[in-house]
Amino acid sequence: MVNSILNDIQFVIVLYNETLENSVSFKDISKSVNMMDLESKVSIFIYDNSKEPQKININNIWEYEYFHDSNNSGLSIAYNTAAEFAKKKEKKWLFLLDQDTEFPNTTIQIYLKAIAENTNIFLFAPILKVKTGEIISPYKYSLKRRKRTQSIQSGLQKLSKTGPVNSGLCIGLNSFLAVDGYNDKVKVDGADFQFIERYKRKYSEYYVLDLIAYQDLSLFEKDFQKLIFRYKIFLNDLSGFEKFQKIDCLLFFLYAINRTVKLTLQTKKSDFLKLFFAKFILRKKI
Repeated sequence: MVNSILNDIQFVIVLYNETLENSVSFKDISKSVNMMDLESKVSIFIYDNSKEPQKININNIWEYEYFHDSNNSGLSIAYNTAAEFAKKKEKKWLFLLDQDTEFPNTTIQIYLKAIAENTNIFLFAPILKVKTGEIISPYKYSLKRRKRTQSIQSGLQKLSKTGPVNSGLCIGLNSFLAVDGYNDKVKVDGADFQFIERYKRKYSEYYVLDLIAYQDLSLFEKDFQKLIFRYKIFLNDLSGFEKFQKIDCLLFFLYAINRTVKLTLQTKKSDFLKLFFAKFILRKKI
C-alpha cells in the first residue's frame, strides 16, 4: 500500500537561480526516495523561475517534466501549474518542495506511513526549523498574524490555531483543486498563508509529521538592498491578498504597518515608510 501511495504523489520543486542537481531539497528527497522499494519511476515537476533555462541531468528513479518561466511568476503560479499537470497524470497528492530545505533520509517513509494511517486528512506538513533551532513552521495563527511557536506536537492540528508554510507540504490533489489552489495574485510573500486561508474554509485539520526539516534562511537579514527588494515584493503581494471579511482589510493594513515599522527601526532608514505611503496611500505602482 505504501508503494502505491508513492506512485500517486506528484512532487514539484520550484527553482530560482539554482540548478536542480545543486538543490539541497532535491538531493535529500532523491536519497529518501531511493531508499524505497520502487515499483516504477517517481514523478517530479520542475518549475524553473530562473532567467535562463537549464539542462536537466537526473537519475533514473525520476520521471520529470521541466517548465521554464523566465518571467519569474513566483510560487503560486508554479504550484497551480504543477497541480494541473498532476491532474493530467491522474496523481492523488501534490508534494511541494522549495530548493533549499534539508530533509532527513526517512522523510518519504514517514510521509507515506502518515498518509496511509490518516485517510481522512489531506494536508501533511513537517516541523520546519532554522539552524538556530527555532521553529518557523507550523506557526501560531491569530488575527491574520503569524507568530513562532516554542514547541509543536506531531499529529492532528487545528487550522484555526496553527498553520504550515510551503516547504514539505503534501496536499491531496482533489482538496487542492477544491479550494482553487494558490492565489495567483500573490507571487511569493504570503503565498502559503493565502493557501491555508482558502484551505481552512473547507477543511479544519491537518497533520504535523514527526519529522524535522531545516530551512536555510536568515532570520536577521542585514543587507539593505535585499531588505528593500523583499519589502517591495511583500507590498505587491499583500495588495493581492483575498479578503473574506470586512475586517480583513484593516487586519492586513495593520500587518503591513507592523512590518514597515520593524524594518524602519531595524535599518534606521525611512525608505520603507516612503514605499508604504506610496503603495497604500497614494496607490502607486512600485
